[in-house]
Amino acid sequence: MLFDKAQIGGIVAKCRIVRSATFEGLADAKGYPTEHLLQNYEKLADGGSGIIITGMMAVSPFEPHQHNQLRISSDDCIAPLRELTRRVHAHGGKIIAQLVIMGSAIAVPEGPGNIISPSGVPEKIVTAEAPLHILTANEIKELTRHLADAAGRAVKAGFDGIQIHGAHGYLISKFLTPYFNKRTDEYGGSLQNRARFLMNCIHAVRTAVGPAYPFWLKLNSADYMAEGGMTFEESKVVMTAAADAGINAVEVSGGNTASLPRQGPIRAIRRTKEPMYFASCAAEAARLLKDKADVGVVGGFRDVDAMETCLATTDIAFISLSRPLLREPDLPLRWQHGSKEPALCISCSRCFKADNVSCIFNEETEA
Repeated sequence: MLFDKAQIGGIVAKCRIVRSATFEGLADAKGYPTEHLLQNYEKLADGGSGIIITGMMAVSPFEPHQHNQLRISSDDCIAPLRELTRRVHAHGGKIIAQLVIMGSAIAVPEGPGNIISPSGVPEKIVTAEAPLHILTANEIKELTRHLADAAGRAVKAGFDGIQIHGAHGYLISKFLTPYFNKRTDEYGGSLQNRARFLMNCIHAVRTAVGPAYPFWLKLNSADYMAEGGMTFEESKVVMTAAADAGINAVEVSGGNTASLPRQGPIRAIRRTKEPMYFASCAAEAARLLKDKADVGVVGGFRDVDAMETCLATTDIAFISLSRPLLREPDLPLRWQHGSKEPALCISCSRCFKADNVSCIFNEETEA
């Protein structure tokens, strides 16, 4: 099943391996893709991934962008991003634009704007040092419009679909998490209220891109916090509402900057001994959303036989890889050609830096 041609989230893909969004740190000072980044995407397309999801792209001029982050926050970004999609398509690939509103999880902010937050609750792990700006209801509506405008630019730039980043403690995730969302207005309190920002974004984006354009969501299975985190039961409610509102696929992940490092799946992120750490949650979500939306999963997949078994024994539609494709962009092709050797990635996470995100073992080889 893994290497069968399939329709996933409205996109015809050559296989069920998806390159999960991976921040590259390779945009230029304007937030445009550099030649280095374009060549990286060509390698991914040549390497056999069925669909490539871009690293998170900044959508709103209301906040700074991450250092060396791709932007899609103004019309001048369309032409440079069109070159990115052209390169990927020329190499036989499919590419989805991941759209993000950063919020207080931004690590190295650049440019004008405010570090924004639902309620001003600081990160448990300090990222940006600037004071947090608590969003007003009107500003939340403005951000919703910015996201919809960015989705329209993605269509014009030739992307095969879009994905909203609603996980990992970025702004949409912060609204869903009771620990960070202490609001007493229509955007806080009950799960319905905490999910209102996300649902409004989904409705606005779907209106902007039309009924047929592939539209995905990345969502935490849970926050895995000691207290005040979104639970899996809540996540399933949000996933269902998102699918009913027009989401074609949900990519299941988990955790944020306040997650317990030794709790459950979060512990496994840096341990190759505990693979596929969100798979059970994704399998349950896939059963729940069957006939509504495709469900995929990211996290800890390193063995091709285990991936085949996961697809064969669950309703999961696709499996996403991030760090393994930094070390081996041609990993799907290697597996497809018959190799059974696991991915070389050892889950050390030393690939993630402020710029030029890449596998340290490749860097040592090149040196």
